[in-house]
Amino acid sequence: MIKAVLFDCDGVLLNSEKIYLESVCCYLKNLGRETQWETLAYLVGADIQAITVQLKKDFQLEELSDEEVIKGQRQIFNERFYGSPLTPMEGLVPLLETLRDSGITLGVVSSSGQDYVEYVLKQLNIGEYFQLYIGREAAERSKPCPDLYLEALRRLGLTPAEAVIVEDSFNGIKAGKAAGCHVIAYTGSGIRQDITGADQVIDSYGDFPVEELIKK
Repeated sequence: MIKAVLFDCDGVLLNSEKIYLESVCCYLKNLGRETQWETLAYLVGADIQAITVQLKKDFQLEELSDEEVIKGQRQIFNERFYGSPLTPMEGLVPLLETLRDSGITLGVVSSSGQDYVEYVLKQLNIGEYFQLYIGREAAERSKPCPDLYLEALRRLGLTPAEAVIVEDSFNGIKAGKAAGCHVIAYTGSGIRQDITGADQVIDSYGDFPVEELIKK
């Protein structure tokens, strides 16, 4: 029986991933490396440290320290992200209300930091719907490892078979499946990603299989 739905944050609760990828493009351009944000979609779903290692490798930035690359990305992202109003994905709030009213426990499990997750929930005004929200600090390893989802299940006292995970990235889907859960890939962010391995795919929250989950 399904007792919980665990949501990723970026690209699932709000369309923040495009802002981040555009920020990375701007940072790379400042370093003389030209690229388009669409080509960086493979970075989505990992934590900032893993992304930084990959960026240094792919764009020949070995002369820079990890700390320099992280700081450079964050400075541009923070200027764009924290200076703009945030809005939830279309159809998200009605879905959260339906799931909550059906007795389903809701959680957020993100590779971003805990403070960031809490900021997003506050700005979107949806914190009241979630019984649990954790960031990358909650486990030693981040996505694509299953540790964050396993920690969420431990805190909720649930087995993998009792939870459904909503993800939008290859790394997130891989983490959810490795945790032993049913994974729904949400493609509403508009960023084309590898969703190989997901059990189901939905383009909008209006397609979310609520009745199917409740009956399980």
